[in-house]
Amino acid sequence: MKKLFIFLLLANAALFAYAYVDRMNSAAQATADRYKPFNAEQVKSLTAQQVAKLGPAKVAQLTLACAEWGPLSEADRVKATKLLEPLVLGRTMTSRRMEVTAEHWVYIPPKASRTAADRSMADLKKLNVTDSAIVLEAGPWNFAISLGVFRNKEGADARLAELKAKGVKTATYRQREQIVLMHALVLREPTQAILSKLEELKAQVSGSEVTTGACPEAKS
Repeated sequence: MKKLFIFLLLANAALFAYAYVDRMNSAAQATADRYKPFNAEQVKSLTAQQVAKLGPAKVAQLTLACAEWGPLSEADRVKATKLLEPLVLGRTMTSRRMEVTAEHWVYIPPKASRTAADRSMADLKKLNVTDSAIVLEAGPWNFAISLGVFRNKEGADARLAELKAKGVKTATYRQREQIVLMHALVLREPTQAILSKLEELKAQVSGSEVTTGACPEAKS
């Protein structure tokens, strides 16, 4: 009788242990299933370049998608911001600085001295040309007056024509590669209507483009 009692006790213990382990395995499997990616084999990660190739309509449907309008000079950034005011974008629009390599330069040839360069700047202000700067660097371009640096010849030609129309007779053009600090307006999760408006407005800012893609991590 004693042996039968011990046998039954051990059998019950074994049965309990089996049930406990089975329950724990089932719980672990349920947890794994819960966090298993849904249709994982169909999920595809996209680079920023791939996102940009999707086109405005599809990009507008993506989470954390942004449109960027740029590059813009400081004067063009102010102009573009005013053009977008009717859209009441609020905090969905920010501005970030960007370094751009440009090789199309509109300028006034170097002056003989800083005094002469300052006098030229004063003459430009009288003609309502305020977005200009004196070049201060060692070499042949010291005391030149920079009137704009552009990534394409079309932008430089438009700027030169604008200056000539204002009466800046000494403005000229040449190719000269430079790294310039410019701006881009960033619009977070734009609608198709906003993207269409951006495409329409960019023609009013020479040399600017509208691109779509993943939102930049940092804005300034």
